[in-house]
Amino acid sequence: MLIKDYYTINEVITREDGVILFQISLRPDCQVYQGHFPGEPVSPGVCNIQMVKECAEQVAGKPLFLANLQQCRLTTLVTPVQHPQVEVMIHLEEKGEAYKLKATIGKGEEVYLDLKAELTVIG
Repeated sequence: MLIKDYYTINEVITREDGVILFQISLRPDCQVYQGHFPGEPVSPGVCNIQMVKECAEQVAGKPLFLANLQQCRLTTLVTPVQHPQVEVMIHLEEKGEAYKLKATIGKGEEVYLDLKAELTVIG
């Protein structure tokens, strides 16, 4: 789990349209940034995808496996310096033992990552 080092959840908001909004602080002291990249930290796409998955697990209330990544558009480099506060928007639809996920990482109207995936329950 990345939540201990990579980011902190500041607030979780449930909207009327079924979207769950996680207000998150990226942690610039995370070891990931020592290698990605020293002096100019860039949040790795794989870490951002994992952050989305961990937020989806909180919504589902169970551990999930990323079974099918249907779409992932990285539209802006995310850095803990330029983007210390981000919003992860999760829309999760249960389909039996699987979930359809639509998610974004961004701030306000700006979208940094747009993701569609299928998650399955672990265990």
